[in-house]
Amino acid sequence: MARRICARPSLFLISSVALLALYRRRGIAISNLSPAEVTRYERQITLDGWGREAQERLKSSHVLIAGAGGLASATALYLMAGGIGSLRIVDGSRVSLADLNHQVLFRERDLGKPKAAIAERRLKEINPFVTVESHSKVLSQHNVLRLTANCHALIDASNSAGAGHLLNQAAAKQHIPLVHARVWAMTGIITTFWRGRGPCLACAALETPENRHPALLSPLPGIMGALQALEVLRLLGGLEPALLGQVLIFNGDQFIFTQKIIQSNPQCPICAA
Repeated sequence: MARRICARPSLFLISSVALLALYRRRGIAISNLSPAEVTRYERQITLDGWGREAQERLKSSHVLIAGAGGLASATALYLMAGGIGSLRIVDGSRVSLADLNHQVLFRERDLGKPKAAIAERRLKEINPFVTVESHSKVLSQHNVLRLTANCHALIDASNSAGAGHLLNQAAAKQHIPLVHARVWAMTGIITTFWRGRGPCLACAALETPENRHPALLSPLPGIMGALQALEVLRLLGGLEPALLGQVLIFNGDQFIFTQKIIQSNPQCPICAA
């Protein structure tokens, strides 16, 4: 049976204070919302525990999303609709016919074109108040720190172990949260890493398939991508991160969510660096 994630007020306070400190350290002011934005985000602003301050904090946030595939499609769409300030998309691949089964940002007319550039163009149609930039390149040890610079959160929607570990190193070095998800077959996992507040990806040692193109039912990336967006919006709005120190696992065969606790590894070279 799935376990309900309980609220922890102390972590709520920690995440809010940490984000505000990050804004101050990078010299970023909390943005003011225009009347049109207030109307656009009205249903979020009136949400208990959210309010205008959270929405303004969200508008001031810069996020990198690694990947422009199925997970990224859903995550980016909801971040754009929710009012993120700036979204940076990094993906070095091109659209193929097999992608159209689960990557909802693309159309047949996009075949053969760079995913990142097409995603940028399509996302800009969703919300004119959000800045979107794309980088049609593969994440590497040489560019990861430059691409993640000045971000308030990183999103691993790459479904790639290599990219995930690069993002983990960058997130730990910059003391910013990393929201990580993977999907395969009828299974999806999602968790949040934040140095000093819980384990990192290296500590977690998550067991996932190594197949670059695993079998996959088309709605899985949408389900997990929407959860990634929810966690990122919570984090950047100042709410408690729901998935620190635990992995949420979705079993699509049985429609069951379960949780697995993960512990920090005192010998982890990433956390200790």
